[in-house]
Amino acid sequence: MELLLSLVSLAALAGFAVLLARRTSLPAPLAPFTALCGVMLFLALGGMVGLLVPAGWLCFALAAAAWVLAFAPVGRKNPVSVLAAPGFVAFWVLAAALLVFFAWRQPMYSTWDEFSFWGTAAKIVKTSGALYGNAEIGWDWVGSHRPGLIMLGYFFQFFGPYAEWRVLAGYDILLLSIFTTLTANAPKGAWRRVVPALGFGFLLPFLITLYGNVTRTTDLYASSLSDIPLGLTFGGAMAVYYMNKRRALWPTALALAALCMEKDTGFAMALVAAGIIGADAFLGALAEKAPAPVVGKTLAKAAGLFVACVAAFLPWQYYLAAFTTADTSNVGGTQQMGQAEMVITGCKELLGIGRTEKFSTIMGGMVKNLFSTTTTMVGPFIVVVALTMALAVAAALFTREKSLRRQAGLFAVLGLGGFAAYFFFIGLTYVYVFRDEVSDGLVGFERYMYPYLLGWLLAAGALALRAMDEERPAGLLQTGFGVLVLGLAGLVWLRVPFSLTVFGCGDAAYAERRATQAVTEEVQAVVPEDAHIFFVSQGDDGSRWFLYTYEFYPWYLDYSGTTGMGGGGTFALPGALPEDTLYYHPYTTEELHHYILDSGCTYIFIEASDDLFAQGYASLFSDALSGCEAGAAVYEYNAGTDLFDFVCNVGGAA
Repeated sequence: MELLLSLVSLAALAGFAVLLARRTSLPAPLAPFTALCGVMLFLALGGMVGLLVPAGWLCFALAAAAWVLAFAPVGRKNPVSVLAAPGFVAFWVLAAALLVFFAWRQPMYSTWDEFSFWGTAAKIVKTSGALYGNAEIGWDWVGSHRPGLIMLGYFFQFFGPYAEWRVLAGYDILLLSIFTTLTANAPKGAWRRVVPALGFGFLLPFLITLYGNVTRTTDLYASSLSDIPLGLTFGGAMAVYYMNKRRALWPTALALAALCMEKDTGFAMALVAAGIIGADAFLGALAEKAPAPVVGKTLAKAAGLFVACVAAFLPWQYYLAAFTTADTSNVGGTQQMGQAEMVITGCKELLGIGRTEKFSTIMGGMVKNLFSTTTTMVGPFIVVVALTMALAVAAALFTREKSLRRQAGLFAVLGLGGFAAYFFFIGLTYVYVFRDEVSDGLVGFERYMYPYLLGWLLAAGALALRAMDEERPAGLLQTGFGVLVLGLAGLVWLRVPFSLTVFGCGDAAYAERRATQAVTEEVQAVVPEDAHIFFVSQGDDGSRWFLYTYEFYPWYLDYSGTTGMGGGGTFALPGALPEDTLYYHPYTTEELHHYILDSGCTYIFIEASDDLFAQGYASLFSDALSGCEAGAAVYEYNAGTDLFDFVCNVGGAA
């Protein structure tokens, strides 16, 4: 049933795409991505005004109307044959097959960030029918991340129950729609151009985001994180422009607006893309010696790209300020400064004004990593830059279109400048935002860099594909591109065994998640939904906090984050461990007892106990924690004795 309901969402998307293909000048292979961008923005707006569920119903009603309007006999329309474009056909076949496969495979979330935000937010939205900003989940919830991708998951599970695989499928269908933009100029029946184009897009996340030998199941194509969609949407926005020979800017504006709603850094990337595309459109009008009114109109449209970015960025800031408790006045971190102040301060240090040793060390380390650290499957990031430049140069050399030659050159120059600006911006976050233990080791450097490079390389591929035709010399480019894709496929095959992908992994990959789900269901069976549960998992590094918050929701699992008590981690009496022990919470028996009661918790779920917990707090339990000897256990507060009584063991314990 979940599969059928997800196919309804796919059919709704098809309605919008078919309408765009038949009633606008947009090439059919560009329509699915454009339609998905519109859906994300529409549902995000509905959520921000507090009408998410009505917006969802209206979205599907409009999709039904789109089907009717697409085939209505009145008005100007393109022939039905436009829908036979090979890339357009391939998208729907692949999207439907992906839904069927995921419904059978049932992939699950697996990473820290999915449980600390991306997966938990998706569950909150589906369960509550509203945005997640002020959701109460028992710890300091950071609900300020942008909702575009969360709305994508919501669209594919609007009907029926919540299921993780439906969210993951929605993300992958977005990626498929972006890959499909690369096929927009392929003639009908030209599958030898379509297959390499789709293969190039499919391989990019593996090539850019994985490096070295993979020894565990990779979460690519089974992830709800924002980084890969962010980078590919950046590239997709540019690909929509380059692949649309009519140069209409409204599809690109829609894509850039969606990019701004995917993540905060999407705004910076959208401005770079808007600059590249806007400059190209304006210079194109000048190169064609268009009349002054036409040049002015083109300039206005180019400026409209920046307006679209701001129009998508600011409403979310206003929403956070007006309807949530999030602080949007600064970027947080160690310096507590606003984003504009951070950039200005960083520019001053770059020019030598008040330059600090920390600034010099971090920026120098980032430049060194750019050239020397193996961060991708093809080598350091500089190799990816070189490959991007090579594709742009190839497009310029082999094309017969003067306009494309100009576009490729401008793309290379401005794209490189945009990368330098983005690189500098990320460096500022290490200098002014991140803690020393993060910035000193440039922790996560690869993850912050690869979205830009991923999208930039995708757009370079679009330029190369645009330059192809069936005649020489461009035919050589087609052959060379095919060889490149085969080589990249071989590299991925050698580095990523099929058994370690979502397409080939066995049930063992999700064994731990299924075990935690079973434990959660047992606890929920004995604890009322309106009760507050205190969580204890001795030795936890924080991962169990987030995992069980997600598993229990909408049950309230208290992690004590708002009071500094900690929850999770390791509870022990003062002096039991060195004070600087990570995640150590030194509290007396009375302090812990008072906090649990003051927080409103009437149940305790002890997932993992140890001698430190028993020695310090056994007196709070009527059985002196003997119930935990068999494993995880649930206790309930007894007001008559002021102690916690054993309820049951969970998770297969005796």
